[in-house]
Amino acid sequence: MNAIRFAIYTGILWTIASVLLIEISIIQGAPTAWVELDFRFLSGIVLIILDSLDLGTNLSELIQYAQFGMPVNALNTTTSIITGFIDGFASGFFIAIFYNFLSIISEGKNLPTTIKFGIATGIVLGICSGLLAIVSIQYNFEMNSFGFAIRPVFLTFLGISNIAQITDSSFLSTVSKSYLIFPDGYGGVIEWGLWGFVDGFIGGAVIAFIFTRIKNYYRR
Repeated sequence: MNAIRFAIYTGILWTIASVLLIEISIIQGAPTAWVELDFRFLSGIVLIILDSLDLGTNLSELIQYAQFGMPVNALNTTTSIITGFIDGFASGFFIAIFYNFLSIISEGKNLPTTIKFGIATGIVLGICSGLLAIVSIQYNFEMNSFGFAIRPVFLTFLGISNIAQITDSSFLSTVSKSYLIFPDGYGGVIEWGLWGFVDGFIGGAVIAFIFTRIKNYYRR
């Protein structure tokens, strides 16, 4: 897989996602636009470094935007588009690197493309989820849970909660809280990293499966 080309594709995809969130927020008449927090590879690293340098207090307004949405104006929209592309590019680049590495070490073992891409995507989303968890701790996020996320596990929990009530004392409640609630300690960072891997693996494998099926169809 060409890492740069794939990174450009994911950068464009994340740019489109950022624009769509802004447009949907405007259409719904919301006072602020949603901000997508997933796959923020470089943003997460930069925020952690700035906090370690005692520069995090200068970003209080940015952190508020990340949690509760940003006012829609030309500057914020442009910033969202640029950072969306950069973060998407970085995430895509490392997905491609991990995929190529898995292809090399599994050569001759017939490891399916879906599994390799799923693992590669899982690793990157796991790292991004861990970074987001650290950022939420360092910057004292006021929100305590995901409002919504297009993630396989999140959608599963959402579907279960719509079908049946999840009681507080149940095993499912404990598991869902470890996924949905922003961590208050570094043990939660590990949990979020693992959940990110699960989400990335499932999502990546499904995307690779669909892509290979379409590709094989047009090769007939």
